[in-house]
Amino acid sequence: MVEEFVIDEKSYFKLSATEWRYSAAALGLMRYFDFLEIPWIEKAFDVLSLPEIAKELQKSIVCVYERSTGFEYLCFAKEYLSEEDYLRFVREIYPNDLYPFLIEEQLKKSVFEEAEIKEINTWLTGNTVMKKIFGKTKFTGENKDEILTIIKANKDLSTKESFRYKKNLYANYANTHQLLNEGGDSCRLSGYSIDMGKKGRSTAYNFNVKTSTNMDTILFDWIPFAFIGDREAFFINANYDLKQLKKINTFLRTQVKKDRDDDKNKNQNVRYSLFNSMIFSSQFINFDVEVIYKNRERDFFETLYIRHESMEILKSMDKINYKAFCFSLKINDNYYIDIQEKITNCILNLVLTDELIELFLKQKNSNGYLVSQCIEINWLIRKGGEVMKKKMSGAYACAKEVVKKIPENKIESYRQRLTSAIVFKDYDRVCQILLQLSNYSNVSFNFAYDLFEDFENNKDIAYTFINALRKGNDNTSNNEGGN
Repeated sequence: MVEEFVIDEKSYFKLSATEWRYSAAALGLMRYFDFLEIPWIEKAFDVLSLPEIAKELQKSIVCVYERSTGFEYLCFAKEYLSEEDYLRFVREIYPNDLYPFLIEEQLKKSVFEEAEIKEINTWLTGNTVMKKIFGKTKFTGENKDEILTIIKANKDLSTKESFRYKKNLYANYANTHQLLNEGGDSCRLSGYSIDMGKKGRSTAYNFNVKTSTNMDTILFDWIPFAFIGDREAFFINANYDLKQLKKINTFLRTQVKKDRDDDKNKNQNVRYSLFNSMIFSSQFINFDVEVIYKNRERDFFETLYIRHESMEILKSMDKINYKAFCFSLKINDNYYIDIQEKITNCILNLVLTDELIELFLKQKNSNGYLVSQCIEINWLIRKGGEVMKKKMSGAYACAKEVVKKIPENKIESYRQRLTSAIVFKDYDRVCQILLQLSNYSNVSFNFAYDLFEDFENNKDIAYTFINALRKGNDNTSNNEGGN
């Protein structure tokens, strides 16, 4: 919720993180105010009276807690929201995404190779505005001062338009025509923006446009600064209070940087960092959390809802190697499955990983380690306890005993037959094959009695046995990325 008010002919905003758009705007604004080095004051009132904080608002940002409603408000002067400061902040946050900055960095050299000259000229025509600014001017390797002078004279314009139209910047989050405009009839955010003339009545209650809740405000232009990521971007809406909102998202930002610095190939994605952050945050978050997700390929925002039960699973994830799932599995030339996304969704939605387990078991060179990790996640989701652990350990031991007693070609044959039967949900057939294998190998399968009684709820025992039915110890070796 946002409200604009006037005290002594001066305009102010009062912002409350009542839903994700306002929470994200608040976080983006807090980062912006930190950049401007504006002091922060905390106040508490039974009932907020705006004139009582008028003096503090002249020089500070005031965070007010209203005891009677339990709401927290971020209050600040409208004059802080200048276009000049906004664009300075953009240059601070996204330097490597803006052509003027890239050109300036490259021009710090005195001698240029042919490839560097070509790259700089590509940036000079990187978008429509850059083409207008530089016209027919090209970088020759000797006119560095001329290029820098043009950039300096047009820095704000080039920054604004580069930020506006780049697909991973403002264009990923909002209607590009609305950048730094005052609030309009239609919300500027992607997926919320509509043609009010054509569709305004259809989105309003009782087809009365006056009842439309399609609220817009210039404060939404600070929402991009709340998201972390590139192709996939996330915002953790932990809006229990503004301090915690800032703390958790700052940690995620730090985690992303750390993970990328630690990753030798520099290709670690933000979803992995999000997962690490939520594991850390689960130690002090005891409530459901909403995560807003923006994929650059989609023109709308999505919600990942992390339930308290999922947070409990995250607290127990120390034995799971999540990094092992950070890859895409090729099914054919036109279809890949994002394993990391699948695993994340299973944990967040408390869905068993059976689909992935069976997919891995079917692979010609199936990765037993990934299967064992999926089984471990299933155990956490089912809340299996020590009894189930012992049953799975028993199934594993039986499989390894069988491997010692029968030829390798027979091991593979039985493994394929068991995999096919369980994939096709033919549980009676699985039990029949187990009986045949027990008789052939002369190994007693005590774990099988649980499958005979209730196969569905004991399926992880069968998965454990099938996965262990192989030479070597593949299900305990760490092959990150599915390799």
